Amino acid sequence: MIRGILMNALTPSLTSFSYQRQRLGKQGTDAPQVLHDIIGVYSWHPSAPLSLLARVKNFKVEDFYKLDSEKQAYRVPAMRLSNYMLHSDSAFKIMSAVVPLPDDMIWVKRYTNAARIIPAELYPDWKSKILKLTDSPLESSDIKKVVNIPDISLKPTLNRMAFEGQLLRFGSKNLRSNIISYVSTKSFTGDNYKTIEPDKALSWLAGEYLRAFGPIRIKDFQWWAGITVRRAKAAIAQFDTIDIGDGLLLLKNDIKEFEKVKPLTNDKIDIIPQWDSYTMGYAPDGRGRFVSPEIQHHVYGDIGATGGNGLGLILLNGYAAGVWEPKFTGETLKIKLNMFEKPNKKITEKMNEGFNEVGWFLGAKKVVV
Repeated sequence: MIRGILMNALTPSLTSFSYQRQRLGKQGTDAPQVLHDIIGVYSWHPSAPLSLLARVKNFKVEDFYKLDSEKQAYRVPAMRLSNYMLHSDSAFKIMSAVVPLPDDMIWVKRYTNAARIIPAELYPDWKSKILKLTDSPLESSDIKKVVNIPDISLKPTLNRMAFEGQLLRFGSKNLRSNIISYVSTKSFTGDNYKTIEPDKALSWLAGEYLRAFGPIRIKDFQWWAGITVRRAKAAIAQFDTIDIGDGLLLLKNDIKEFEKVKPLTNDKIDIIPQWDSYTMGYAPDGRGRFVSPEIQHHVYGDIGATGGNGLGLILLNGYAAGVWEPKFTGETLKIKLNMFEKPNKKITEKMNEGFNEVGWFLGAKKVVV
């Protein structure tokens, strides 16, 4: 078994329980339900579709496209102000919890920065014109043809409108492309974005995080949500939890299930993408349930202020066994692989099956590992 040093005696149970709660091993049968179960996935391609491919049995490309086209999910700014694909029932509630309100001074500071400046006197007019234009999804290049916005201000303007809930992102019809479109929230959803009182929304989100990622520390929730320690403590305190050790909190109603969980066996292989919601779900020093500390730098690189940039992972029985990076050359998907230990023949065959499935899903005619 490849896993390195155990965090402590709790690690096997943490690994199995979190694996189940994150619906890995294709435990799901319905993509919208899986989005609800795991809270959401990063919006970028191919991270979003591949995160769901790892969790949904018999997942098809058209199932992914339906998330956008049938309004089963919305792409919105969320945790740590990153763009997520979230279940449509919870997207705006999550935004209310973790994205500062439109009148917060953070936006004035952010958008007077020289790298993303939006002239205050021009922004209202630009916003009004863009909203009239985006009854249906439009790429930024098409918006630029109609609204006279300097290149330096176009993307910041669209981003700010998304942070304010005025615009939604709409995914590309190419799973390898991040050329997204923008659509008016009101036009697409039939209503304006309505905020919920932030602390009330955050309390709800804390319960969802405990359910989907637990057992967790307050520090993990604070890092994942991108909020202050004070807000994190107050939100978690609303729930009846049990400290199972090392400050790890579990919902009291989940303790029986946690105690019954068994370690993963049978050389179970999961291939999850860069920026997967699971690998980016815990503070840097709280990831021991799936990657041992001495090899974490291979997965996240320089931790820095952002907490690392999680690469694609090969999980073996729930533990990090290697990292992978995809690169397309024409219609050939080339996999750059870095295994932490040399895998045996059986594990290699299972990995190759997984990479072939990834290639098929992304439209490759050939996969080279």
